Amino acid sequence: MKKIRKTFSLQKDQTDCGVGCLQSLVRYYRGDVSLEVLRGKSGTSKTGTTLLGLYQCAKEIGFDADGCEADIDALIEHNQPVILHVILENKYEHYVVCYYRDSNKNNQFLIGDPAKGLEYWSKEKLQELWVSKTCLTLQPNEEFKISGKIASEKREWLHKLIKEDQESIYTVIVLGAVTTFLGMAMSIFSQKLIDDILPQKKISILFLSIGFFSFLLFARVVLQALRDFYIIRQTKEFNQRINKSFFNSLLYLPKLFFDTRKIGDFVSRLNDTQRIQNVIKYLITNTVVDILGVLISIGFLFFYYWKLAIICLIVSPIIFYIIFRFNKKIILSQREVMQAYSINEANYIDSIRGIDVVKGFGKQDLFLKKNLSIFGNFQSKIFELGKVNVKITLYSGLALVVFLVTILSFSSYNVLNSQIKIGEMMAIIGISSSLLTSITNLALVSIPIQEAKVAFDRMFEYSSITKEKLDGLEINNIQKIEIKQLDFRFNGRSKLLENISLKLEKGKVICLLGESGGGKTTFTEVLQKNYIQESGEVIINDTISLKDISTANWRNLISIVPQNIQLFNTTFLENIILDENLDNQKLNDVINLGFQQFVSSLPQNLMNIVGEEGVNLSGGQKQLLGWMRALYHNPQFLILDEPTSSLDKDNRNFIYQLISKLKNDKIIFIISHNLESLDEIADEVLCLKEKTISRILKK
Repeated sequence: MKKIRKTFSLQKDQTDCGVGCLQSLVRYYRGDVSLEVLRGKSGTSKTGTTLLGLYQCAKEIGFDADGCEADIDALIEHNQPVILHVILENKYEHYVVCYYRDSNKNNQFLIGDPAKGLEYWSKEKLQELWVSKTCLTLQPNEEFKISGKIASEKREWLHKLIKEDQESIYTVIVLGAVTTFLGMAMSIFSQKLIDDILPQKKISILFLSIGFFSFLLFARVVLQALRDFYIIRQTKEFNQRINKSFFNSLLYLPKLFFDTRKIGDFVSRLNDTQRIQNVIKYLITNTVVDILGVLISIGFLFFYYWKLAIICLIVSPIIFYIIFRFNKKIILSQREVMQAYSINEANYIDSIRGIDVVKGFGKQDLFLKKNLSIFGNFQSKIFELGKVNVKITLYSGLALVVFLVTILSFSSYNVLNSQIKIGEMMAIIGISSSLLTSITNLALVSIPIQEAKVAFDRMFEYSSITKEKLDGLEINNIQKIEIKQLDFRFNGRSKLLENISLKLEKGKVICLLGESGGGKTTFTEVLQKNYIQESGEVIINDTISLKDISTANWRNLISIVPQNIQLFNTTFLENIILDENLDNQKLNDVINLGFQQFVSSLPQNLMNIVGEEGVNLSGGQKQLLGWMRALYHNPQFLILDEPTSSLDKDNRNFIYQLISKLKNDKIIFIISHNLESLDEIADEVLCLKEKTISRILKK
């Protein structure tokens, strides 16, 4: 496009229209990215989407994108889909897609509005609404994945999960076929009993037939039990594999990914594994059996009376259609139920985790009201799904009654005309009932399949996200860290850090002061390689860029004492070492730094159970544990985020003395919002203000 100039506006629309436009273009170019992924990558919030966020998101999903200011002539010349920032009713900011100018529609512009759909705008209307002249051009590059490739990757991922189950699956299918065939034995035996055996009045033949029939029934019970055994074995093994695959993928995702999502969402997606297995189980048991049941039933009906078989072949598709036409409604309702469940799960977890706040401020009634509202919405979605199921049951039941009455009437008529025998009529009715049950199940099979597809897509969405890059150069020590003109921003937002430059060296304690929310903690995330800066460099030992160093190697050389210590529901010792094997020398070295009295004050010393999220420890004890954890791993670079915020005066003085002891062997970087006594131990005090270091205080 002929651009007037590049621009990356931070203006926001008031809805999800920005990501809606982006999703429309993804589909236009035959891609497949969910709206949730686009929201996350674009930094979309409740207040809307920025053009910068759309640009960053587009780049991540495989577009060559450019933010521009242009005019209508440039738009016409470009003649490719473009996202436009428009103003509706002179006040509402909005995004639309301008696809092209259509010569067949009086040279009007084809506009895609996520809120309205496709419509045509005249040049005058476009001129009136496109006031900002801001737009985003997008063109897919080689990294853009079309839906066919994504579908292939999904199939490959699923195949890897189930390929080890092939023996069990085939065994279950074969046993299902056999048990289905044996299930028809009752109808066949009834026919032979009524038409042949009883009229002959031969006791020996009767007992022989009953004996053989009993053997078949016992065999069916045994085979069914064997089939159930293979099913539960396959379920166990598959669940273990899919859980391992999903959790393994999850743990190696970038930290920024976790910072933008709620725990309830992770829990609900982990529960999706069970949905997938349930459908696999349903397919290899019910569906395969139903298909075989239809084929076997029709075969027997042709054997007994071909005219009835023809009637079944004509009527069966009608019944199938009556049921199948509800599928779209059920699929939509199921999707809404799953989304409502995820929201309800997240709210429940948030409420329990924040119980101290809820009780501390006496807000039980407020959170109860919120819970009732969210849970009520969840139950409403379930109720709507239930109503659709009731309709299916009613309509299919009425259709089946009509069908069975028709079969009964037609077969009875033919018995009276001596076309078939009474026993054959009984067999036909029994087989017809089995046939109709199988048809009903097959008509509804797309519903659980669709549910599994939604669950699978949600899991694959996480599993397909690019993992953290852990490999790179290996280093053995950190002597110096130099930050040069570093910028950082979250997607779709203004810069949080700008032109940050400073040096950290072994033997020096550097303290960075700044207001809460000013970017101090975010800066430490960059230093840990948890976040990637937008521009600038972090140089290690004067020669190596941090981005080239192995992430695993780098994190083995650094430790952080965060403001909020995350603890696991296990022993004090296990929370320190975070490993299966204990290094007694390292542990003793840490304790001998001055933690003896603290450890001995615990009821069970190092074997003390800390409880969920450290409920058995005070705030100060948690922070001291955090110190011991950081020092146990013997870091060369120690990051301290408000390192004494929860400590009393004595422990605070102890930590200050400890920092002075450690400084000769480590690079120590402290961030705080309050100077307190830090100026007494710091070699240099920096102040982060208005996105950058505004002043430097030296001792």
